[in-house]
Amino acid sequence: MIKGLKVTMVLWSAIGGLTALGYIFVPQQMLTGLEKGPAYLPYFLMLIGNAWIGCSVFVIIAARDPLKHIMWVQAAIAWSFLDLITAAYGIIREIVPFSQAGLVLIINLVFIVAFLVLYPWRKAFVEKTI
Repeated sequence: MIKGLKVTMVLWSAIGGLTALGYIFVPQQMLTGLEKGPAYLPYFLMLIGNAWIGCSVFVIIAARDPLKHIMWVQAAIAWSFLDLITAAYGIIREIVPFSQAGLVLIINLVFIVAFLVLYPWRKAFVEKTI
């Protein structure tokens, strides 16, 4: 289970990191479908990319020993959950079409399920109580 969690953490970070590089280096292309937004929107996308890079780096480091760094596992779960809620809200409110945010919603749902299935529930609890 721990090996699967490690792989999931690295994969989650790699996808996030690659997306972040797109946000940072080609923000205009990443905004396809949102051209009506304000001129400073690419700058916000670049800031989001910076946050993703920072988080991804630390989650990859934490993946070496997920039990020792269980808070980073929890942070990745929380981040995925918040991304999922944001994508769903944007789609429901028609702020963004499903074609734009649907993949984000689906990918985050898959990672949430994977993290929760692979989460070391018993070991994490035992480690904290000792």
